[in-house]
Amino acid sequence: MKQPLPKRQIIHWPDNTHYFLTVSTYLHYPYFQEDTQKQLVLNFIRRLNKDWLIPIESFAILINHIHLMFYADKGEKVTLVKRFLKNNISREYKKIYEFKYKDFWHSTRIYWIKNEKAYWGMMGYTIGNLLRHKEVSNFQELYETPFSSFKYIADKYGYEVAQELIQRVIAAPEDSYGEIDLKGIDRCQDSVEGRKTAVKTA
Repeated sequence: MKQPLPKRQIIHWPDNTHYFLTVSTYLHYPYFQEDTQKQLVLNFIRRLNKDWLIPIESFAILINHIHLMFYADKGEKVTLVKRFLKNNISREYKKIYEFKYKDFWHSTRIYWIKNEKAYWGMMGYTIGNLLRHKEVSNFQELYETPFSSFKYIADKYGYEVAQELIQRVIAAPEDSYGEIDLKGIDRCQDSVEGRKTAVKTA
């Protein structure tokens, strides 16, 4: 006798929470190699803020995945953000460019950020991701590209502060689809804090 399929688990995202989203392309295919392709993604990130009033805190658009930090006053907006980006980007992309595969997206990961340490760790990880993946060569190129919010954070909090945020987590591990090991971010930050303490007490 066949057993019924298990019911799909419903996730209840908390209200008034900061979130970190990663969306990866199918088989890690570089659908966003060209600046015009990345601009298509950026346009929809901006529309999230303009049309749906979603506060965008940081982002990075890479050749095969997207990172986004945002704030949701209502938990149901998390699903809105995910669907809005995936559906609109793939639909508009198909109007202009060819799909290599039938599927466009591979996976989506969403984490809610539970404390200030995690918030700044995710911020550094996001704004430095283009540098991490060698899509830019140095901090100046990272500052100049529109496909990372490094410039916004550097202008808001100071260039050196933004650099330090990245340097704290640049070695945090991730898999081949750009999905991050959150414990790795904590380990990197703890390591930096430990070195700073050691210097002060030496």
